[in-house]
Amino acid sequence: MYHAKKDDIEKIMNIFKANRKWFPHVREYHIKTRIERNQVILEDDVVITYHLYTRNQPLSKKDKEGNNIGKEVMAEKGDCILHQIVAKDKGTASTVLQRFFEFINRRVYLSVRSDNEVAKNFYLKNNMKLVGKTSWAKGTLPGDVYMYNES
Repeated sequence: MYHAKKDDIEKIMNIFKANRKWFPHVREYHIKTRIERNQVILEDDVVITYHLYTRNQPLSKKDKEGNNIGKEVMAEKGDCILHQIVAKDKGTASTVLQRFFEFINRRVYLSVRSDNEVAKNFYLKNNMKLVGKTSWAKGTLPGDVYMYNES
């Protein structure tokens, strides 16, 4: 897998800008920081941002009353969180994602907006399983948590 370099920032940001509907929160400084940490893959015009947990981390969120939204999901130290996957063209992301799973060789979690049916179908097609619920924006934006586990 090719870890992005500083010179790749313009290409990466253009891919995100073309997909602004689903990635309105992605900022250039954020991607530059991840590049410096070797947490950005750029391969075949597909961008994956990720990192490995250094401690156990809850992935499910609580509602305003403090109750879990669905089943509690806990990632363990060493698990991977995939922050974003975005492609310039349709049809290229599955191959890169499967290579990423082989490269990272551990459990991979991600969260996605509950209304993003295209992404959710993509994750299911790529052998990920829905394992929990989450939310953002103080509970006003619901999300789903998916996991890939080779075993």
